Amino acid sequence: MKRRFARTAAALCVMIFLSGLLAACEAHGPSGVVPGDGPDDPSGPSGEQTIYSFANGCYTLQSDSGYVALDASGADYTLSDDASKAVAFTMRPTALGSYLLMSGYRRAAGERGSKSLLGIRDPGGEFLDAAGNFIGEVGNLIAGVGDITAIVLDPLAPGGGIIREGGEVIGGVGGGIGGIDIDPSLAMVNEANDLAVWNLLPASNRRFSLTSAITGQRLAASHGILALTSATTAGIDTEFKLAPTQGCAAYPEVDTNAQLIDKRGPAIYLRDVPLFAKSAGASQIGAHDLYGYVDGHSHITAYEFIGGRVNYGDPFHKFGVDHALDDCEVNHGPQGILGIVETVTSGFNPVHETKGWPSFNFWPRHDSLQHHQSYYKWIERSYLGGLRLLVNHYTGNEILCQLNPQKQNDCHFEVNWRLQAQRLREMQDYIDAQNGGPGKGWFRIVTSPADARRVIESGKLAVVQGIEISKIFDCGEFLDVPECTREQIVERLDAAYAAGIRHIFPIHKFDNAFGGVVPDEALGIGTILYAGNVAETGHPIEFEACPESFGDDSATRPDSANPLGIIDQLLRQLEYINGQLSQAMPIPPLAPSSEHGLCNKRGITELGQFFVQELMRRRMFIEVDHSSLGVIDRILELAENNGYPGLISSHDWLYSEQLLDRLAASGGMIGRFASSRSGWVDRLIKVEDRPARHRVAGVVGTGLATDVNGIASLPGNSGAADTPLYPFTSVDGRVRFDRQVTGDHVFDLYDGRGVSHYGMYPDQIADMQLHTDDRTPAQVDQALRELFSSAEVYLRLWEATEAWKQ
Repeated sequence: MKRRFARTAAALCVMIFLSGLLAACEAHGPSGVVPGDGPDDPSGPSGEQTIYSFANGCYTLQSDSGYVALDASGADYTLSDDASKAVAFTMRPTALGSYLLMSGYRRAAGERGSKSLLGIRDPGGEFLDAAGNFIGEVGNLIAGVGDITAIVLDPLAPGGGIIREGGEVIGGVGGGIGGIDIDPSLAMVNEANDLAVWNLLPASNRRFSLTSAITGQRLAASHGILALTSATTAGIDTEFKLAPTQGCAAYPEVDTNAQLIDKRGPAIYLRDVPLFAKSAGASQIGAHDLYGYVDGHSHITAYEFIGGRVNYGDPFHKFGVDHALDDCEVNHGPQGILGIVETVTSGFNPVHETKGWPSFNFWPRHDSLQHHQSYYKWIERSYLGGLRLLVNHYTGNEILCQLNPQKQNDCHFEVNWRLQAQRLREMQDYIDAQNGGPGKGWFRIVTSPADARRVIESGKLAVVQGIEISKIFDCGEFLDVPECTREQIVERLDAAYAAGIRHIFPIHKFDNAFGGVVPDEALGIGTILYAGNVAETGHPIEFEACPESFGDDSATRPDSANPLGIIDQLLRQLEYINGQLSQAMPIPPLAPSSEHGLCNKRGITELGQFFVQELMRRRMFIEVDHSSLGVIDRILELAENNGYPGLISSHDWLYSEQLLDRLAASGGMIGRFASSRSGWVDRLIKVEDRPARHRVAGVVGTGLATDVNGIASLPGNSGAADTPLYPFTSVDGRVRFDRQVTGDHVFDLYDGRGVSHYGMYPDQIADMQLHTDDRTPAQVDQALRELFSSAEVYLRLWEATEAWKQ
């Protein structure tokens, strides 16, 4: 109880501190580049249609009672005996085997647009929320729309109308009060929602039943009426033939703006790429050495972190891009005033334009940190540009989640990482659905190097799961008392491994039961995290001057060393706070400045050493970034003493050239943040100066770290284009890229937004090739070989880690 009270009091102090600080201071169809991007032929390998094979195709619906057609008004659906009047439906998957049936799509520039969909109308707003999710009672809905089996043919009705036993006319006509329609009915609806989703069920004679995803009722046809039924009854048709046709409207989607110019498809092997085949190391290339780069550090599921309403936007959405990337006002409030993280990290600009699709007037941009930047079609564009491996880290921060007033998810990370893992699997299934069925998508989650090689060789992207969290497996500490036991660590680590997790950060952002953290000196975020550490642990980060060997000429970051006296410690705390404030405003120094920066004096704990040994025992990747100097030194020592190769510094958060040398010498791998032009060339080729154990085609292989959606900026604008960039060709020479278009917005690397989203990395690579500044062509080629051999280097490291014996 005392600990809980102390932590609550600390959190309150943090809130007060932070509040004071803040006070101070048109539609495009599928690209068709990747096989299975919406099949023209809905048949499977045996020629048989499946419930998955209609994805994004154009079809008519025919039953023995007639064709589904538009009525005389064109504003509703009916049955017709005339095949020429059959309406053409775009079959847009919402999930595997589930579809929206769209007969029209209209929008003007700058407008979201209106769809015509076969569904159940909700005129009274009783069954759907504003986002189109079903919120009503299924029984009430079924009672409202009725059942075609409960009707009889009344010969006395005008025209022999079909009515319910109670005398109420059915078939798309609801009840009303005062001329206002209030009852649900089968009808044309103008926006995607749960009541317009249909599940396909195989029936007889190459026909299918369509069932409402919500009511479970089947689409039924009889006597010129289209309605719903809960039972199969003689005289009522519930089986439909889906016949390919033409003239469908394209469902709104993002184009990759990439065209395949080589019938072989994007390159798979190094030997097939001139950059490698003509290099000095060509003789060292193996027959199955893979071409492409690894993004070793991404957060494509971070839309669910810190309560689920910090970032806006989804990497996919069952209803499409106009729902995934719509308007961030729902999270960030009018003019974005609730986007506190964006406010702090963008120079305290308190407002931003919230509208996304289709105009995207403000976001995404490289430094807009609360807007999703990895929509799945943008990731596909990067795949076409050479991305072959993607490591997705589930991330979050419980204390920041608790302080965040807006949230819809559980702050407990043992719950939240599982939600993020579920979302990643749903994303894989969604991409499969768009491409014709299970396993047919280009996005595949893998759990072993053999699995990853198989996926990449089949022309797909391999996705690996990791965790980067401040209090992993609930192993925090408060006033130096651990909050977990060895038994709990083993149990939770086993659960994560069983779920496919292969990368682990022992420490991230805060001190925890395993050891000390590297404090973040970035303006705003650094201050928030420094204060958050107090709330989480009950104590501030304990600083001392970094040793002379720490850091390099590009950055000096805090890390670890020896204890200080109380007076010295107070001065170090003052120095850190002064350093934060001086980034925001010119203020005189309040304390002597340490020559080599400030380091966290906390090293690894006994529990931390146990955790590292357990990670080694499971042959998992140990991520050393974010850990203090003392923690990393001990992890490297344990790995060196045991010959363990599975160490990674995935995203430039180590800040010690000496430690990077040791990491490379031990067989570990390094990932670097993308930069621009000569800066990126230098960062990529710098690895050649290290005593690395693994080499492919004569180079070490350096991975890319995007940190996308992880409250980290993507690369900024490269400057003016001295030579026109667009169109450009991929490094393997097999794909031609033009400016990427999302909705009405044309993204150009030189539009001031830089790498505004994940799909712009091919552009950034092409810019590095074209604008060499004062770097030689040989240096640029070497940088490209470093990057595009990194997928093979990563897999060799993974294979060596799996083969390690204690």
